[in-house]
Amino acid sequence: MSEHRTRPLRQDLQSKIQKAHDEGRCFTTLDKNEARRLRRATRSGKLISPAPRVYALSSCWEGLKAGDRHLYVVRALAKLHPDWTFCSVSAALVHALSVSNKLLGSVHVATTRHAHSPSSEGITRHVMGHDDFVEVNGVRVTSISQTTFDVLRIASFRSGLALADSALRVAGISREQLLSTFEQIDPHTRGRQRALEIVALADPRAESGGESIARAVMLELGAMPPMLQVLVGDRVDHSADYRADFGWHLADDTWVLGELDGREKYENQAMTNGRDAVQVLADERLRESRVSASGAKIMRFSFAEAVKPARMEHLLKAFGVPLGYPIPEVALAG
Repeated sequence: MSEHRTRPLRQDLQSKIQKAHDEGRCFTTLDKNEARRLRRATRSGKLISPAPRVYALSSCWEGLKAGDRHLYVVRALAKLHPDWTFCSVSAALVHALSVSNKLLGSVHVATTRHAHSPSSEGITRHVMGHDDFVEVNGVRVTSISQTTFDVLRIASFRSGLALADSALRVAGISREQLLSTFEQIDPHTRGRQRALEIVALADPRAESGGESIARAVMLELGAMPPMLQVLVGDRVDHSADYRADFGWHLADDTWVLGELDGREKYENQAMTNGRDAVQVLADERLRESRVSASGAKIMRFSFAEAVKPARMEHLLKAFGVPLGYPIPEVALAG
């Protein structure tokens, strides 16, 4: 290997790249000398270039989740092209919506018919007829309603329901408000009916994408639609209440409470409230003990079980949750 390929990255440049990472974005530059050094470091493997003129330290990049990688690229491109408007999946991530990894790929950018540029490596451009955009943390994106509509047109039922649930939750709007917005879109727009049908089933009470996807599988199976975030009184400490992810009130007056186990409950700071994983687990055991005192059946399941229809059906039947309810057409379409 030639000498220039093994030359270490200059400390000042490495510090700039690290600073960009700490700010939640990849690094980009207009300086020709820096650009040359960056390309050389990329060839040596010290850096990775996930998009043209966008760089990250390989060691930092490997530790990022797929959604965060996409966001880091979007934020870098926004800095490089402040006039760009990001749309579709890219905008959904900026809005902090629940986006399935299956939808991730190239970065999505809105353009107009008059200023249309072709898609390029890592960039997919979408011709949009109006400037319906907002700025979120310095990144210009399509509005949350437009973004939701665009993604629902292409998402699977499960991914779409997760996104729609999160859109209602993040935007603080009702299902009826979002439906009204979609109904004003040209009826001939491809995917409009699909988007309407998914939003009609959306519920902002779902606290995570995993819960939304689990509910989507239940609907696909024709299960009795669950209630969400069901309050259960503490029979020991009457001043306390607990919430279950899902709940079914059966004909014999029995309650079945569904609990989705997942890493998010132990890692998401918004859900742990500063507790470490051991304390969260201890609190969960205490909580389940108190909830079981109500006489409810507690059905715990993992995300891996939730996305396997046969396994989910077996669980629902085992706990007496009725099946045979109408399956939404959009769920049948997948």
